[in-house]
Amino acid sequence: MPHAFDDRQSALPIRALIVEDEALSLETIRLLIGQHVSQVDTARSGEAAYTHLHATDYDIVLLDLTLPDASGHEIMRHLRERQPDAVVIVVSGNDSIESAIETLRAGAYDYLRKPYRAEELIKTLRNAVQKVKLRHDNRHYQHRLQQSEQLHRLLVNLSPDLIYTLDIEGRFTYLSDSIAHMLGYPGIELIGQHYSRIVHEEDLEKARYRVNERRKGDRATRGHELRFKRKEGLPVGPEDLPHVVAELNSMGLYRPRPDGSEELIGTYGVARDISARKQAEATINFQAYHDQLTGLPNRALFRDRLNQSLAQAKRQGHLLAVMFMDMDRFKLVNDTLGHLVGDRLLQAMSQRIRACLREADTLARIGGDEFMLLLPQIPNRESAAMIARKVLQALKSPFLIDGHELFVTMSIGIALFPDDGETMELLAKHADIALYHTKDKGRDGYHFFQQDLNASLNIRMKLETELRRGLQRREFEVYYQPQFAIASRRIVGMEALVRWRHPERGMVGPDEFIPIAEDTGLIAPLSEQVLQHVCQQARQWHEMGLPRVNLSINLSASQIEQSEFVERFTSTLQANRVPERMIGIEITESMLMRDMDGSIDKLRQLAGFGVEISIDDFGTGYSSLNYLKRLPIHTIKIDKSFVQDIHPNSEGTPIVAGIAAMSHGLKLNMVAEGVETEAQLNYLEQLGCQSCQGYFLSYPLDPKKATRLLALQTL
Repeated sequence: MPHAFDDRQSALPIRALIVEDEALSLETIRLLIGQHVSQVDTARSGEAAYTHLHATDYDIVLLDLTLPDASGHEIMRHLRERQPDAVVIVVSGNDSIESAIETLRAGAYDYLRKPYRAEELIKTLRNAVQKVKLRHDNRHYQHRLQQSEQLHRLLVNLSPDLIYTLDIEGRFTYLSDSIAHMLGYPGIELIGQHYSRIVHEEDLEKARYRVNERRKGDRATRGHELRFKRKEGLPVGPEDLPHVVAELNSMGLYRPRPDGSEELIGTYGVARDISARKQAEATINFQAYHDQLTGLPNRALFRDRLNQSLAQAKRQGHLLAVMFMDMDRFKLVNDTLGHLVGDRLLQAMSQRIRACLREADTLARIGGDEFMLLLPQIPNRESAAMIARKVLQALKSPFLIDGHELFVTMSIGIALFPDDGETMELLAKHADIALYHTKDKGRDGYHFFQQDLNASLNIRMKLETELRRGLQRREFEVYYQPQFAIASRRIVGMEALVRWRHPERGMVGPDEFIPIAEDTGLIAPLSEQVLQHVCQQARQWHEMGLPRVNLSINLSASQIEQSEFVERFTSTLQANRVPERMIGIEITESMLMRDMDGSIDKLRQLAGFGVEISIDDFGTGYSSLNYLKRLPIHTIKIDKSFVQDIHPNSEGTPIVAGIAAMSHGLKLNMVAEGVETEAQLNYLEQLGCQSCQGYFLSYPLDPKKATRLLALQTL
C-alpha cells in the first residue's frame, strides 16, 4: 500500500564528485556513473577537489588516494568534518594493505583496487546510490514527522541501525524494525527477552557491561565491536554468515528524582551492522598473505610461520624441516597447452600435496612452480623423508586437466633445524641448495642438505660467472669431428663441437659447462657464437676451393623456442654468404617433444632454405615413426651407446639393425656415432649405414687441422 507521504517529489538530485589525477581513468569512471547520478563533477588534483567541496555538498565521492598535490586520506578527513554524510568510494592503485584498512576504518563505504572490472564499480555505485536515496528518504520523513511521537518512531524504524532499550534486568523493552533486516527477528518476538538471546556465545562476557550499559556521558560505550546471532533457520546466502558484526554505542537511561538525584531505568543502545566492512578487511588481509591462484600461504605468511616455529623449536628442543619444492619442466605445460591449463594443474597439484600433510604443516606457493613446505615438530630425519616420499608418490598418478592427461614430477630439497641452520634465511638457502642437487641428479626425487653440497654449489656459481665472462670475451672455440662415407672413407660432413679455452684452467670439455649453460639460459647466446664461427669457416673453405662438406650444428631447445629463431638463423647464413646446403642442424628427440607443432613449422622453414636436418642421439628418446614422417628430416644419427654394443664376436645389435631398416624404409641417411673399432665399422657397412664418425677414424680437430685434412682430399 502506498505510504501517506508519497506525495513528495519522486527523487532528489544525487551529486557525485570524482577525484582522480589520471585522465583516462577519470573519463572512464565519469562515463560509467553518469547514468546513475544527476550531477557529476571532476577534479584532477587535491586543490581542485577542495574547491568543489567548499562550493557543493556531494552525496557520493569517488576518491583516488594518491594525488599529485594532496593525500587522499587528508581529503577523507576533510569530508568527515565538512560533509560527514558523503558516501566515499575509494578507487585507487595503492596496493598497501594498511592503507586499505585505514581507509575503511576512516569511514569509506568501499575500496576498489585498480585495475577493477566495470561491473564491480557499477555494483558498488548502485548500492551507494541506494544508500543515498534511503538517506534522502530518512531526511524527508524527519522533516515531515518531527511534530508527532508516532512520526518519530517511524523515523527510528527507517534507520538501518538497530535501536533498542533495555530495562534494568537487561530485557528488551523496545526494538526498532531494523531488527528484522539485521537478525531476522520480528521485534515483538524479543520484547521481554534477555539481551543474551541474540549475543554470540563467545561474546557474552564482552557484552555483559556493554549491551546493558549503565554509564553515560564520556564513560558510555562507543564503537565497541560485538557479534549478534541471526535467527536460526534463516536461509544463509553465499556471502551471509550466521552472525552479524555490529558496532555498538550504548548508555544508561536515567530519570530525575524529586531530591535531584537520578534513577537508573535501563539502557539505550544503537548497533550498526559493519559485517561488510569486516569482511572486506578480512579479504584484504587474506590476499596480502595468500596466493590468489591456489589459496596457499604466500612467501610473507610462510616466513612468519617459519619464524614462529623456529622460536618454539628453540625453546622446546624440537626438530623442524624446511623443504624447497620445484615442479620439473612445468614451463613445457605452459608453452604447449597454455597458462590456463598450467594454472589448473598448479591448483590440482597443490591439493594433492596438502592431502599428504599434517594439520600443523604449512605448504606455501613462493612463485611460479616453486613451493616451500614447513614441517614443525618432527621426531626425526626419517619423518621428513617419509613426507617427501609421500608427496612424490601422490604425484605419480596423471592429472586430467581439460581433457589432457598430464604427468608431474617434483624435485625436493630438505634442510633440518638445528643441524642445517638455526635461522630462517640459512634453512631456506640450504633447502634450495639441496634442491639444486636433486635436479642435477636427474630430478623427480629428494635430497637432504649436506655441507659438501654448499661447496659444489659455490663451484657451480663460480663457473657460471666465468661462463658469462667467457661469452663476453669470446673464449669459446669450435672443433670439427669429421663424418666419413663408410664405402669410400672420404669426408662427407663435419659436426661442429664447442670447446672452452679457459684462461686459467685450459681447455674445458662440454660435459662440464653445457649443462650449466642450459640451466641458466646461456645456451642460446653460446649457440649463436658457434653458428657465427661455423658460418665463417664454411665460407673460408668454400673460397679456398676445398671439397664441399656439410657442417652440422647442435641446437638447444631454448634457441628453437625463440619466436625469431628462423629469421635470425637464416640472416646469419646470408650475412656470411654461406653456400646452400653447406650448413645443417642437429636436434634431439626430447627437444622436439617440448613443442612438436612449433618445431615442425620452424624446421620446415629451415629445410626450405636449404638447411639439412638431422635427429641426434636417435633411439634414446621417443623414436616415434609418427614424428619422423611429419618432420622434414634428412638424416638420423644412431647414438653411440648402441654402437658400443657391437663387439668382434657378436652378431651385432638388433637395435642398430632395426634403426638401419627403418632409415632405409623412410629413405633417410644414417650416421653412426662413436665408432671406435674396425669391427663396428664393418658391421655398420653390412647394414648399409652410409656414414659414421668416431675416434677410430678421427678425433675432433681444430680449424687448422680440419682444413689440412680436407685439403688432402683434393690430391
